[in-house]
Amino acid sequence: MKKSITPNMLRNAIVNAEKNLEANKDMVNSLNVFPVPDGDTGINMLLTTKSATDYALNETSEHCGKIAGAMSKGALMGARGNSGVILSQILRGFYIGIEDKELLDVKAVRHGFDSAKEVAYKAVMKPTEGTILTVIRYMSSFANSHYKDYDDPVKFIQAIYEEGEVALAKTPDMLPVLKEAGVVDSGGKGLLILLRGAIDGLLGKKVEYEIEQVSSAKVEYHVDENIKYGYCTEMVIHTEDRDVDVNELKAKLLELGDSLVCVKVDDIIKVHVHTNHPGLVFELGLERGYLTGIKSDNMRIQNAEARRNHVLQEAEKYKDLEEQTDNKKDGFICVVSGDGLETIFEELGVDKIVAGGQTMNPSVNDIMEAIDSIHADNIFILPNNSNIILTAQKAAEESDKHVVVIPTKTVPQGISAMLNFDIDLPFDEALEGMKEAIGNVKSGSITYAVRDTNISGKSIKQGDYMGLLDSDIVSSGTSIFDVLEETIKAGKDDMTSVITLYAGEEVGDDEMEEMRSKIEEKFEGIFVEAIRGNQPVYYYLISIE
Repeated sequence: MKKSITPNMLRNAIVNAEKNLEANKDMVNSLNVFPVPDGDTGINMLLTTKSATDYALNETSEHCGKIAGAMSKGALMGARGNSGVILSQILRGFYIGIEDKELLDVKAVRHGFDSAKEVAYKAVMKPTEGTILTVIRYMSSFANSHYKDYDDPVKFIQAIYEEGEVALAKTPDMLPVLKEAGVVDSGGKGLLILLRGAIDGLLGKKVEYEIEQVSSAKVEYHVDENIKYGYCTEMVIHTEDRDVDVNELKAKLLELGDSLVCVKVDDIIKVHVHTNHPGLVFELGLERGYLTGIKSDNMRIQNAEARRNHVLQEAEKYKDLEEQTDNKKDGFICVVSGDGLETIFEELGVDKIVAGGQTMNPSVNDIMEAIDSIHADNIFILPNNSNIILTAQKAAEESDKHVVVIPTKTVPQGISAMLNFDIDLPFDEALEGMKEAIGNVKSGSITYAVRDTNISGKSIKQGDYMGLLDSDIVSSGTSIFDVLEETIKAGKDDMTSVITLYAGEEVGDDEMEEMRSKIEEKFEGIFVEAIRGNQPVYYYLISIE
């Protein structure tokens, strides 16, 4: 009798794949080439996978193709970041290859992997070898060449997985930046972690993965009349003791409150807890290192405001429906994080802000909801981050509206595009003007290194300030002004006339003005402006024009 994968086996595979990635997401994140605090490939792939799993398990049909179709839909709707979108396309391709199969034999598996490779490569405008694409290509090639050697589809998938490991090991030789950093491709590793878990599920193994729970549930409106702990308290602990006992810290934090999230990555511990004693929470942090990202919001006040706002919002829904009759000509969506930057874009005419950026990539569904909320003949999306462009493009493809993605990779590019939009021009000319404006601005940023590394010929120590110009690290050191100055030097030329600094949430007003004044003094003849952006992760974003 011919061996096949049944629908129940496929469900087990999907569940175990998610569990394995959930247990290893931090390891995948740690493979990020640049030592900036935005190594979120594991998180993006996990959130994408969670959505895929939810959809697949809600499919009641006893048909592998239909289960895979639901999984593909869930992955797309939950896709976050480049890695998540590419993963969603791999899953979509696999579904296309097996969509008419009730059971999966060796030939069906072969078609699934071949189609997965085809769809994934088509999803990327300029495919780069040494990435997750290389891994799926190797696996597809092996499947096409060796399917006649197998009669058991599970053993066939095990062999395909081993070929994927061979491909992953080669990624540093294909991408010099990986070799220099001493890592393999994070997306490729995440894909293999998923496949390894899937194989466990196909074999019926009860694997006890060490899972650190991450919630991916959709946030819904909710108010609580009886709040036990009144302060939503957060902090980031920077500790020199890499062996600090996090379990001990968790136990002490639970004595002070609930809703605890305490995650340690290298020498950084992120804490979220609901408590009535935020001062005591901060003291626990100070005992273990220095603190940044300190926040404590009064949830009782927020709760009262939420109830009031909910009533007003419900009323506005009906008002909007009554008043909205005709589409306006142009509508705008931008992705940005930081209330200062949000205000800037709103003043420039952006209709809808989608919260996101580094460390917080919105999903396809998040952007589609923004598209649905705008009534316009033309809708422009400004992703403002290279890791969100592909997500925005997928959302645009899914919409019935006329949606155009302006490929802004940075916030300064997005601001420049909006400043240069001319509503009186025909659509094509207005679009060209925005795209041209992107090329007239150079974008810099100042952040910090989360680990020791050697990259781009530079030896960077953990905790050093780092200056990035577009995507290249051009400066590092212990003085934020020196790093800022060197980054601007690398970006300016004889035509530069304006430099704008957007200060992050950790930069005080006095420091912001001091930096502005010193930079203006250093670069005579160039007008320097400083504006509050209040963005996370980056002390300064820099626009050089």
